[in-house]
Amino acid sequence: MQTEYFQGKDGYIWWNGVVEDRKDPLMIGRCRVRILGWHTADKAELPTADLPWAQVVMPITSASQTGVGHTPVGPVEGTWVMGFYRDGELAQEPVMVGTLPGIPENLAKINTGFNDSRLDIVDVDRHTITKKGDAKPGGGAISLTGWPFPLKKYTAFKGKEVTIVEYTNKERQDLTGKSLYPRRTNEPTTSRYARGEGDDSSKVETEGIFATKNKNLGKGKISSVFLPSTNLTKNIPKDGTDTNIFEPTNFTVNEVQDIQQAPSPYAAVYPFNHVYESESGHLIEVDDTPTKERLHWYHRAGTFTEFHPKGSRTDRVTGHHYHMVTGNAETIISGLQKRIIENDSFTDYAKSKHQSLGNDFVVTSDNGDIILGAPSGHAVIAANHVILDGGTSVTLNAPQITRINSTAADTIKGNYSLSAQGGYNLQAGKLTLGSMGEANITTFGNITQTIGGSSEEVIANIPGFGLGNLTAKKIKTTFGKIVLESFNPLGGIDLNMSMAGLMSQISIAPPLGDITIKTTSAPTGVTIDSLTLASIKGLIKVALEGAIIELKADALVDIDGALITVGGKTEPMLLGKTFLMDIFKDHQHPSSVGPTGPIMPQYAAKLLKAMSKKCFLG
Repeated sequence: MQTEYFQGKDGYIWWNGVVEDRKDPLMIGRCRVRILGWHTADKAELPTADLPWAQVVMPITSASQTGVGHTPVGPVEGTWVMGFYRDGELAQEPVMVGTLPGIPENLAKINTGFNDSRLDIVDVDRHTITKKGDAKPGGGAISLTGWPFPLKKYTAFKGKEVTIVEYTNKERQDLTGKSLYPRRTNEPTTSRYARGEGDDSSKVETEGIFATKNKNLGKGKISSVFLPSTNLTKNIPKDGTDTNIFEPTNFTVNEVQDIQQAPSPYAAVYPFNHVYESESGHLIEVDDTPTKERLHWYHRAGTFTEFHPKGSRTDRVTGHHYHMVTGNAETIISGLQKRIIENDSFTDYAKSKHQSLGNDFVVTSDNGDIILGAPSGHAVIAANHVILDGGTSVTLNAPQITRINSTAADTIKGNYSLSAQGGYNLQAGKLTLGSMGEANITTFGNITQTIGGSSEEVIANIPGFGLGNLTAKKIKTTFGKIVLESFNPLGGIDLNMSMAGLMSQISIAPPLGDITIKTTSAPTGVTIDSLTLASIKGLIKVALEGAIIELKADALVDIDGALITVGGKTEPMLLGKTFLMDIFKDHQHPSSVGPTGPIMPQYAAKLLKAMSKKCFLG
């Protein structure tokens, strides 16, 4: 064989062959290729291990340099490739320039050249692997579990990773073609997703990724319901024009929104869908089918991202989703946002969070609590109307509660009870207490009232007019006495009947406390009545004045004094008993016949009886 050993001048020797081994120990993409015409199909004569390593030619878009470019892998066992001999007719340095798609007629034959050879021989790093995915030391029995293969099934769980079930080695070997390449016959090796629905053999409508996706569309319902309490809606405060200050419909929420995953718009037409389908079941599509243009990345466990013809995007993660951003994350959503979180949600903001809403902000909890806390800062709620709708209670915990309004009004629709378990101090620039019904003040201790100005109490006692309540005010004490004191020398104490005491008055007058009891309209005047004794005592003088003064006793009227005058000081009153008994009855006076004797008994008795009815002093 003649050769000039000058590349490019030795002639171009091209060939076709089948890849039987791709596990290049140098990891540069070489494959062992059995070449038609140059190699026999008899593995006993030429085993796979003796085939030459064929170099791979990468496209111009790949640098084929350390750390740069695409990985030089692609052909699999059973792949038909085309190439040339770099060393010409010496035929010892084959180079692969491309793969040859086709329509396989037969499945792989065991122990036969030009076929997938993975079940022919035991290879220590080709077949058996541990549970961790490492090659089992020393190899082992022939197994396909160490090679990529689509999963048997996966199951997604809420809040957990997906569970994947792989085919066992026995199940893989029992499948059609024993899971070797080609895996299917009588259909193109071109991906079924590139061939599309126009190829009956693709069966994409009933089998495969898109059929599975469209049978398991995600969906959910968002229900946002808030109804004000019945008590609130029935007792809406009014403004000055008798108009409700708010309407419950303004914050009544009954909103239901559905979330429905859009089905895949897959409708690829050959040859416009550019597909990469991996051995284990991953799928990448760049679909240029007119009016059905899509981008699609699919993971064998069901996670995918798909861009629809009009720009819509569908993301679905069957396991966990981690999204880490070390810089800024900026999002603009011009339409409606819906989100369903079927478990707890935690968000931690290291600094401030600002939210600006153009309309309502609704937060409801069906079965839990709503807690807003700022232990070291301020919590501010500002609104035209702030409504606290507590079904059972509203609890305020603060050492100081301040209302800063210049004017404020509290309206209670119904009864109101204020209970202070400690002290209660109420201070105001002006204090007005009013009640349309009864008012009760009960204390088990002392009550002290300090009034800097004057005090006036008006008791209308409207029920007293013919309705039975004739006592307007009653002051009772079960123990001790009731004391009214006035320290003002210009004051005094007056008890008046009618305005300013025009009808009757008891007055303790300043400055020394003179007491006056008077009446100007009472038909019976002033009555002093006692079941035992009644005393009128003056250290200097007691004066009884009137047009008629009547002293009356059922038994005895006793008037005693060092000097008693009647009708004025010029006419002393006669001491009747002394005059009658001691002077008149026993007196004698001279006469012409000598001293006379006392009054005759029959006259003395009549005189004593008559005078004793007029006055008896002493």
